[in-house]
Amino acid sequence: MRVSNRTGKLFAGAHGRLEDRANNFTAIRIGFAFLVLAGHAIMLPMGLPVTGAFPEFVDGAVQFALDGFFILSGYMIAASLMRSGDMTHYALARVFRIFPGLIAAMLILWLVVGPLFTGLTPAQYWSAPETWLFPLLIVFQLDPQASLPGVFADHPLTDMNGPLWTIRYELLAYLAAGLLAAVGLFRNKWGILAIFAAAALLSDFELLMPYNGIGEGTLFAAARFGGAFMTGAVMFAWRDRIPLAPGWAVLLVLTAFILRDTPSSMIAGQIAMAYVTLWAGFARIPGRAGTAIRDVEDVSYGVYILHWPIGQMTLALFPGAGAALLFAVMVPGALVSGWLMRVGVEKPAMALKPQRRRAATSMPATAT
Repeated sequence: MRVSNRTGKLFAGAHGRLEDRANNFTAIRIGFAFLVLAGHAIMLPMGLPVTGAFPEFVDGAVQFALDGFFILSGYMIAASLMRSGDMTHYALARVFRIFPGLIAAMLILWLVVGPLFTGLTPAQYWSAPETWLFPLLIVFQLDPQASLPGVFADHPLTDMNGPLWTIRYELLAYLAAGLLAAVGLFRNKWGILAIFAAAALLSDFELLMPYNGIGEGTLFAAARFGGAFMTGAVMFAWRDRIPLAPGWAVLLVLTAFILRDTPSSMIAGQIAMAYVTLWAGFARIPGRAGTAIRDVEDVSYGVYILHWPIGQMTLALFPGAGAALLFAVMVPGALVSGWLMRVGVEKPAMALKPQRRRAATSMPATAT
């Protein structure tokens, strides 16, 4: 009987409800952002490719963190679209979530960091076509990794803000989900399951027969992040059939490990990542520590889009700086600047969006 009871506890558990606002997802997103920061602290002084056992291990963890962002995004977007038909609110919520912070980061780079760290004279900097194209390339995601003339030109990586490349795919995921919701496919569990199946097949096919040619990187990233986004979405759509328990988490991780050298490795890893993330996200942490984790201010976006230029500026001020010094500077710098962006840009901007006109139930801020 004891074995049976223990087995039951390992494989039985409630899924959790976003409506209760009692989850750890904000803290998890912040953790993902700082994991990406750690990887970039290694990458900035080393350049690409990342080599060495520990740097490669950290870079692998960073890739899981990036998938984790899209998994949580898919989960929250599915929650929003399945519970409301207000597409105007959906579109405006996405715009106010992404663009104010993106524009603020662009202006800081363009008007402050660029002039201070360029090797050109002010006249040369402001007369260069690249300087005036920079805002358009960043805000419209035409070249999210654009450089400014003479800025960080002697660094291993000259990008002004390397992490911005994923925002393009986040916006594409928002757009695709909205369009699919408009025709009804993203509003019911069977439609979302069908889209997930298509995304999983694309992921498998891309690994089985990878496309080589113009836009190959874009296609791979779309297959990767589309699979992660839809894994999160299907987890929400079928939440009533998905208990969250440690036993299932272990089994899914083992399955992903077994499939690591097969065409199904990417989607299997994302399914395991999604399950573990949701299990941790809905885990009940008691006491003050749990309250602090659940109520933490969401600085993840600011940390994510500001840590790279902090690292680049540190490298410019201390040529030859290694990963340890960069990490020591980037962590507090990104935390403070991320908090300032949260309270000074993100929250005021999100307060400007109109209230949802019609909704079946109230949704947490992270989902809207």
